[in-house]
Amino acid sequence: MSVTRIYQNISSLNAQRNLAINSERIGKSIERLSSGLKINRGADDPSGLILSELLRAQVSGLDVALSNATEGVNLVKTAEGALNEVNTLLRQIRDLALDAASEGNNDADSRSALQLQVTSALATIDDIASTTQYGSKKLLDGSAGTSAQVIDTTHVASAQAVGTTPAGLVDVQVTQAATRAQHAGTNTYTAATDNLDNGGTISINGVSIGTYTVANIVQDVIDDINAATSQTGVSAVWNTDHVELNQSNYGSDQGIIYVESADILNGGATVAKYGVDAQATITYGDTTTENFHSGKGLQLVGDTSGMKINLTTAGNSVSTWSDSLLVSQGQVTFQVGADVGQKVSLSIGSVATSQLGVTGSLSSIDISTVSGADSALPIIDEAITQVTELRGQIGAFQSNQLESTINSLAVTRENLAASESAIRDADFGLEVADFTRNQILIQSSVAFLAQSNALPQAVLSLIGA
Repeated sequence: MSVTRIYQNISSLNAQRNLAINSERIGKSIERLSSGLKINRGADDPSGLILSELLRAQVSGLDVALSNATEGVNLVKTAEGALNEVNTLLRQIRDLALDAASEGNNDADSRSALQLQVTSALATIDDIASTTQYGSKKLLDGSAGTSAQVIDTTHVASAQAVGTTPAGLVDVQVTQAATRAQHAGTNTYTAATDNLDNGGTISINGVSIGTYTVANIVQDVIDDINAATSQTGVSAVWNTDHVELNQSNYGSDQGIIYVESADILNGGATVAKYGVDAQATITYGDTTTENFHSGKGLQLVGDTSGMKINLTTAGNSVSTWSDSLLVSQGQVTFQVGADVGQKVSLSIGSVATSQLGVTGSLSSIDISTVSGADSALPIIDEAITQVTELRGQIGAFQSNQLESTINSLAVTRENLAASESAIRDADFGLEVADFTRNQILIQSSVAFLAQSNALPQAVLSLIGA
């Protein structure tokens, strides 16, 4: 490079080029330091920009999923809190039924007053079922779960669907009718007023009926057996020339175990008789079928689904009851992931009194009589079990599905955010060092540009200027 040539100042051009490079570098350093980002546009790092944007979208989606799961926990807590109150009311109803079942310290008026309290508590349960909601979504009226509405009330008493029950009308084909245990005594008498053949003791289903002598008549035993029916489930009648024992309830778990210590009604022999359970084939709304062989008495239980259907005595015959039920499907679903399909669902059945109870409906219990109170107790216990199991189901969903998902999402979000930060965020230590270096280079470039611009002035000395 010659300093005697003035048309092209190569030193100046070189200084200008380096100044432009350093100006661009310090501009990028200022942009990164002011924005906090290492990648501000695609040109900074095309592949890094693509990956970081994908990570950003996933992190943003995880934030929404975390919010959804947290709201889900709040929804579940709302439902569980209402169910806790239903449990409290059911315990109160059970206490009232126990009080009404005590004949010695109650009369018709006091039991009527107890029934008024039961009616009030049942109404409150129905209010809870119909009004409990999260936002505008009803939680306990059945719309958030699978429910079965009985259409053929003549042949079907009640039904409980499960989450997997197909929606639509259901046909019930009874293939085996339930029976009640029955036994005819082998000792024959001329009339119920005859004296007993022998003296001794009698017990039925583990309950002592009495101790007898030959001075007692057959009717004495019949009366004692019927007086203990509420405990044994067994009644007695005179039939032509013998005593006949009848179990009040249907099914293989409702028996007659008769034990006598001497030859009184049954030749001194012990009897063990049991009923038969109803069985059926169910056709669902989607035309699939299922065998119901797992129930007891008049209750039909699905072998695989566990769905329960209770027949009436009128429905307890080998026949097909078409369109007996209408199953409706409902559930609450939560998006708990950043991608499509990452959902969890919960089915919450109705806790209306018409839907509680297995062998009967909670809504129809009446404790204004001793027998009514005795009949109400098992139904109340069934309702308590149903509500408690629903609370357990909801609690398991909250703990295992939602809260575990929240913990997992939080860890995933943290790791993805760290990855996105490593790709895109500016390292201020490195950027400040680059900025300082570029600042010095700018100052140096400007100084030497001024020097290079002054070099051609040396030519003037050659022409004596």
